[in-house]
Amino acid sequence: MKALYALIGIVLPIFLFGNIIYGGPGDRIQGFAPGDTLIDTLLVTVKVPARIGLYVNGSTEFDLNNPVPPQVYPPAVFPGYYDPTSVQGTNTDGVDVQVFSNSPSMTWHLETRGSGDFTTTIALDQLYYAPDGTPNPPDGQDPPANWTAYSTTYNEIANGGKTNGWIPQNQDYVFQAEIDDEPTPATGATATIYYRLYAQ
Repeated sequence: MKALYALIGIVLPIFLFGNIIYGGPGDRIQGFAPGDTLIDTLLVTVKVPARIGLYVNGSTEFDLNNPVPPQVYPPAVFPGYYDPTSVQGTNTDGVDVQVFSNSPSMTWHLETRGSGDFTTTIALDQLYYAPDGTPNPPDGQDPPANWTAYSTTYNEIANGGKTNGWIPQNQDYVFQAEIDDEPTPATGATATIYYRLYAQ
């Protein structure tokens, strides 16, 4: 009787499944029913490119007619430092900047520069930037510690590798009022600020 049970254990899978017939991509396979089992396969390929990304928001204004309290214009001592009075992004002290990189083997570099002077008496280097959260410099300090003056040459402000999503690189701005600044047109004087990101 034990021998019969053993024989049933061997024959039963063969009876239930018959032949197992395999195929690959594009194969049209056939078998007997009932009895045979057909298994076909296909290939799924995923391609993810190496990518970097840059987000900047947004335009900033310093209106010394109505500076951020308790700041006043003119300052008690020159140079005086002023926070932005109007921003487009969520960083009330400057600009929102975000960086993306999905490559573990490359290093990204974030740089910034300005287009040129605001007016003949208000120079581009009176605009300063620093990482978000940097304390404001005290009036009378020139140059301000921990702050970098804008120039027309790109200057690196951050670098790194794979970011695991978009990461903040927000920048704070201050405007340095000098003793020889002359009035601007009513609409103000504007310079263009550039941010550049590349990886290598």
